[in-house]
Amino acid sequence: MVSRSREIKRRLGIRAGRQLFLPRVNIRRMREFFYRVCVVAVLLAVLVSGWRLLQPGMRVRVHADTVAAFRVPHRAIGLLEVYAARYGIPFAELFAIFVAENDFFPEKSAVHDISGLEELYVQDFNRIMRRYNSRSIAPYVAMFRNLFGEIETFPVPSGWYLYEPSVMFGNSWGVAHNFQGNRMHMGTAIVDRENIRGRVPIVSMTRGLVQDASWCNQLGYFVGVVTPSGSYYLYAHLHSLAPGLAPGQNISAGHHLGQMGNTGGGRGAQTFPVHLHLAISPDVSFTRGQFWINPYPFLRYLDDIVR
Repeated sequence: MVSRSREIKRRLGIRAGRQLFLPRVNIRRMREFFYRVCVVAVLLAVLVSGWRLLQPGMRVRVHADTVAAFRVPHRAIGLLEVYAARYGIPFAELFAIFVAENDFFPEKSAVHDISGLEELYVQDFNRIMRRYNSRSIAPYVAMFRNLFGEIETFPVPSGWYLYEPSVMFGNSWGVAHNFQGNRMHMGTAIVDRENIRGRVPIVSMTRGLVQDASWCNQLGYFVGVVTPSGSYYLYAHLHSLAPGLAPGQNISAGHHLGQMGNTGGGRGAQTFPVHLHLAISPDVSFTRGQFWINPYPFLRYLDDIVR
C-alpha cells in the first residue's frame, strides 16, 4: 500500500516532504461574477429596447449589395416623378418609400408591375411615410435627392443613339468580369456597335469638378467627376481625353470628356470591345467605404426622357 502511494506521488511529481499544490476555486465568487454579467446583459437589452421604442416606425433594413444593384423598374422612375409633381410630393421621398416597400427589389430577374403605382404609393403616401422611422429612411432619401438632382444628360450625345443608334447597353451589373482577374462588374458598359476606337464622343452626365483626368493600367484613359453632393462619376477605357481637360476644372453637364475606346484592362493586349465603362459612387451614410451603385436604371430613365 505504501509503495503504491509513493508511485502515485512520483507520477504526480510530488517530492518527499512537499505537498501537492492545487489552486482553490471559489465557487461562490464565480456565481456572483456570473450573476453580475447576466444583470448587465439584461440591463443593456432593456436600454436598447427602450431606445428603439423611442424611435417609432419601421426601420429600413436592406443589405447594401441589394441597394447597390438597384433593380428598380426604369419606367417607374419617370411615372413616380410625374405623380410627385402632380400631387406636390417630394420626389426623393416618394421614390424612397417605393423602393423600401419592395426591399429594393432583391430578385435578379423579375418583371415588376407598375400599373398600380399611383394607387399603392402616391394616394397612400402620407400613411406609408408615417410607418417608417424618419432617421432610418433619411439616408436613402438624401441619396435619391442627390442622384436625381444632379444627373442631367446621357453620357453619349443624343445624336449618336437616338435615330440610328451607334451605341448599345444592357444591365451588366454584377456579371462575372474575368478580364485580367476574377471580379464583379460594378458599372454599365456602353458599347460602340461599330467597334471603332475614338469614334464616339463621351460627355459628362453632371456638372461638377474634374478630380481625375489621367491614365492607369486598369482603367486606361479615364475621367472622374465629383458633383457638389460628393458623388463620383467614373468614365473609363477612353481612347483619348478631351483637349485641355485637367483635374481641378469645373465643368457643366454635357461637357466633352473624351472619345470612347478600349484602353486599360491591365497589362497585356487590349482584347475587349470599344466601350465606355460608366460607374457611379454616391456619398452615402448607410454603409462604410466607397459605395458603387448600378447606373443602368438611370441610363434607361434618361433614354426614355429623350425618346
